[in-house]
Amino acid sequence: MPKVTREDIPNWFQRKTGFNVDVEELKKAAELDRIACADEPMKMMRDLWGITPRDCEKILGAPSRTVEMWFHKEASRPPSWVVRLIVEKCADMHERRLEREKKRQK
Repeated sequence: MPKVTREDIPNWFQRKTGFNVDVEELKKAAELDRIACADEPMKMMRDLWGITPRDCEKILGAPSRTVEMWFHKEASRPPSWVVRLIVEKCADMHERRLEREKKRQK
């Protein structure tokens, strides 16, 4: 059986499913999934992307006390589907920040 490389994965997936797949999109989805499934996703977003409770309040329109609880108490973690939405929104915010920084540096 031939060895499958990273470059083969999108082609294999496309042949099997008929869907066109971008490797970068797969990597991004895997990273977001890793964060969302972590024991402390809020802490991980803060460490990786610099997302603060205030950022989450702005993005989500959530009450500050609720967001503070998510960041500081594991028992008050939101449901997994909410965590996934938060991670996606925070990832978008992080990407926009990086784009702004790149524009400023030019």
